[in-house]
Parts: sequence; structure tokens; C-alpha cells
Amino acid sequence: MGERTVASRVVGVFVLTGLVACAEKTPPPQSPQAATAPLTTPVPAGIPAGPPIEFMAAAAARPLLLATVSISSVDRLLANGTKLVGQAMPLPMDAAGLRDMMLSQAGLPPEVAVNMDFASPSAAAFVALDGKGKSGAVMAVPARGPAEAQKIIDALGKKITTRGPATLVEGNTGGRGWLYRSGNIVVLSDEADALARGTMLTLEARRAGADDVTAVMYPEAIARANGTDVKTAIDKFLKEMQQKQAASAPSVGAGDAAANENSLQAVGEALALAGDASSIEASLVADPAKGLIIHARFNPRPGTKLESVAKEVKPFSVDPAVATTSTNGRFIVGGNSLGPFWRGVLATYRDRLAADKQKGAAVALTYYDAVLAAMAGQQSTSMSLHKEAPYLSGAFAFPLKDAASAGQVAKSLAALDSAAASALLRAQLGDTSSVEWTVKKETVAKLKTQHFRVKMKKKSAAAATSDLSKRLMGQTLDVYWAVADTRMLMTLGKDAKARLTSIAAGKAPPEPNKAVAEAQAAAAARDLFFYVDMTPVLGVVGSLTDEQRLVALAKSGGSPIPMIFTAGGDGVGKLWTMDLTVPVAAFTGIGSLIAAGMGGSN
Repeated sequence: MGERTVASRVVGVFVLTGLVACAEKTPPPQSPQAATAPLTTPVPAGIPAGPPIEFMAAAAARPLLLATVSISSVDRLLANGTKLVGQAMPLPMDAAGLRDMMLSQAGLPPEVAVNMDFASPSAAAFVALDGKGKSGAVMAVPARGPAEAQKIIDALGKKITTRGPATLVEGNTGGRGWLYRSGNIVVLSDEADALARGTMLTLEARRAGADDVTAVMYPEAIARANGTDVKTAIDKFLKEMQQKQAASAPSVGAGDAAANENSLQAVGEALALAGDASSIEASLVADPAKGLIIHARFNPRPGTKLESVAKEVKPFSVDPAVATTSTNGRFIVGGNSLGPFWRGVLATYRDRLAADKQKGAAVALTYYDAVLAAMAGQQSTSMSLHKEAPYLSGAFAFPLKDAASAGQVAKSLAALDSAAASALLRAQLGDTSSVEWTVKKETVAKLKTQHFRVKMKKKSAAAATSDLSKRLMGQTLDVYWAVADTRMLMTLGKDAKARLTSIAAGKAPPEPNKAVAEAQAAAAARDLFFYVDMTPVLGVVGSLTDEQRLVALAKSGGSPIPMIFTAGGDGVGKLWTMDLTVPVAAFTGIGSLIAAGMGGSN
């Protein structure tokens, strides 16, 4: 893109370089209004002057606002971030050294760094410049005081022209940027029109708080700035994705095409839910005691599906027997309630089944209707990976409303055969041509059980592109499916039959992993909770490859690398949130991983 502008170089210091748009010529600002903040930049003498930039008030400019990013304190972010990363690997520098390196790489004069206030909030705002997708970025960075702010402006380069309180500066690399001072805050933009529209919004976006970094985006404004609306933009995106898939695989079969269409429909439903938000806020916290925490907050527009999702709060419940009957190699455990979004997904599957005229679809539909009528609205999940075949194992439990509805599910389940099972899978994925099914009725611990054996067809296995994928695809997976009292149970993979017996008996040992128990208790009010450990995944990959570093990982076992996902609404339809926590233990686990990899490479 050529030389970096003055604004982009400063933003790089504040970890915002990746968000700055390239400079372009722009149309005049629309009906600018007087600023609500004092214009304090002195006008240099002897420099050509143009018509003054008229700063739009924040309220008038708000419809043009696309997104904002705020950093509470660069010093705090770097200090806490280096402490966290330092638990995974030794760093060659401390937070101050990292900051100095960033300043040096940005090519900023020493006078800029000396006068910046890295402890106070900085921000960026992105504003629309027309209705055809053109936007501009405006940054606000704090100095140690008003005099220091002016020193930063003076140090950033040669003054080319002024427009009222704004000055166009050319840096030593040839890049240009507009600068304006409000008290001790330096406001920068590559575009004069962006500066006029976004200055007050950027000053307003600066926020101090517990979150280290906060980004807010406005879906409707982004769509409007591109000359469209949210729904049309989503439909266009999905159509383009479908065209790309078709172009990349022109000889794809009808089954694969249906699978692609179904997967895109699922993506579209998730995007539509996000599009129901008036704003989407994402924040990051680097806490040396708790780990890396990412929050996503969706603010629903009234009358939308997202509002109904946020309004219905039903805390998750994890079946203890599912969670603890097999914890060796466990990489995911948790549960979720089935709210409006998931009920909508299940209804979509039901519609596909009803439209399916292939063999087994009618039997599958009878079973599916019985399940939909009986579901109590919860699901428990536990999945494990093992270094020897069969590599995968898992268990699922779905509570049912009562004995009568459970009886209907059991009756329809007993009628399922391989054709019906394929129809169920086809309704979700769209294609089952690569899967072989056999089914046999068995009695397991006095339970009438359907025992499926699932295997990838030889043609699909032969198409695998690596030794690892060939070994995985060549496995036969046992699946046991039964109704026990008022629970529908499914177990699969290693020890599936024995695990079904244990879960049906309800004999659950206490949770052996203290971290899982504590995380589950902390998330008790949420609609969704999942605890993920990446170490078993890496261990299995290491056991199936000849790459020495990964082999060393598999042999070493490794420390846990956990991540915790939670989600839920506020009960009134005003806010729906998702949270990801990467605990300190994950960073120490990554450190063990790196040490094992280095040992393997030697």
C-alpha cells in the first residue's frame, strides 16, 4: 500500500495498526455541525491555510459510526500480557522493552514516545464516508499533558497546511496525516473528512475500566455504509460462498452439494442472529491471576429472534454420569439448554426430514417427532480421545419430560434401521453417501438398545490426503442408543457398551478434575458451559504421526491446556453474552508443550 501515514504509525504503537484503512480521496462531509468540545490546537503561522474543518457533534455523527476500539491502558495491557505469556515461555524482554520495540518498529521520533501517556485510554473510531463502502479511521491518543500533546504534533513531521485547528503533517517516510489537539489528546486521521466526522466520536470512545481492550461494531451502520441492509448483506455473502464452493469443486456430486448447502444454511442462521444486534461488543482482559478472558456482548434489537434468545434463560445441567464415567483422555465436557435458537435448528432438521422421500425418511420422521415432543430442554456431552484405536469415545444424555413421552421415544427408536439412521444424518449434513451403517437390536443392562456400527466407505477413505486422515477414516465406530427411564442416552467409540451400562445405572463418581468442578460451579447460571482441554487432541495427533516433535508430545503426556466456554442471556432480552476463558493453567501447559517439542526436535 506504499508508505505508512503518520496516523497509522502512531496507531501501531497502540496496537491498532491492523484496523487502519488506507488513505483515499473522499467526498465532502455531509452537513457538518459545530463541535461540542473546545478546539485547542494552535494554528501555526506562515503555513498555507484552507477552509476550517467543521467537527460534527457526536450525536449528529453517530449514524455514521461503524465501529470503535478502545485500550484502557497500553502499559497495563503489555504488563499483564507479558506476565501471562511468560508462563508459557521465557520472553527476551519485559513489558517496557516490548513497548520500546513497538515504538522503534513504528519509526516514530523519540520525542513522540517521551511525551505519550501509555497509562491512559486511547481509542479509534471508524466512520462511513459514503454509501458505497468507503470508510475512514480516526485515532485519539493521550499525551502527558497539553504541552506534551503539542510536542507530539510538532515532532510527527513537516506541517503542510492547516484547516482551522487541524494540521496536515508529512512524516519522514512521506506519509501524511491530519492532526488535531483537544487538551492533552492528540487526534489523528489520514482523511480530513474522517477527522470531521469521527473526532468527537473517538474522544467519546476512550474508556477506562477493567477490560484491557474493547471493540464495538454496529451491523446496521456497516450494512448501510455499503449501500445495503444486514439481511441482504448476509444473503449476498452466503451466495458468494456457495459460488466459491462450486467453483473450487466443479465435479462435486449431488450429495456433497446438499451437504455444502446445509452447512451454509447453518452459517446463515448464526449470522442472522448476530445481525439482530444493534451493537456487538468484544472485550479482552489479560489477568495474570485468572488468564486471558474474552467477552462478547450482543445487544438485541426489539422484536428480533436474538431478543427472544436473550430473554429465555434456562441454566445448563450436566448429567454427572455422562461427565465422569470415562474421564481418561477427556477433551470436552459440558452441557447446554435448548433455547429458541437450537429449537429453530431442530425445526429446520425436521422440515428436511418431512421433505425427504428416500428410503427410511418416514421412520426417521416418526422418531424425530417423538423426540421433539419429549425433550426437556437439556443436553449433556462428554468426549474423549485415545492414543490407540478406536481413538474416539463419547457420551450424550437428553432428559425427557416424563415416562409417557420417554416410552414413545423408545418405541420409535426401536424401529430405526440403517436407512432411517442415514435419513437422520442426511437431514443434518445433507450427504451420507460416504458412510456405511449397520444396525442390530441388542439388550444392554436390561435396556432395549440399538447398536450401530459406522464406517467410512473405502472410496472415501482412499480419497484421504494424508496418512493421519487415512488411519482415522479407516476406523469402525460403535454407537449405542437407548432410552433409560426418562433419559435418552447415546454412547460411542471405545468402551461404549460398558459406558452405557454405567450411565444408565446412574452411578456417577465425583468429578476428579477440580478445575472442571470449579469452572462448572462458577458458570451455574449460564445457558451453556463447556470445558475443553487441547492436550488429549495433541496427544492423539502425536501418536499418529512420524513428526518427531509431535511424537515427543504424545510420549510426554503433557499438562492440561484448558479453555472454558460459557454463554447465556440476561432474562429480559436486552443482552446475550458469550465468554471464553483461557486459564493460567493453559499457559503453563503450553510451556510444557513447547519444552517437549524442543526436546523432540533435538
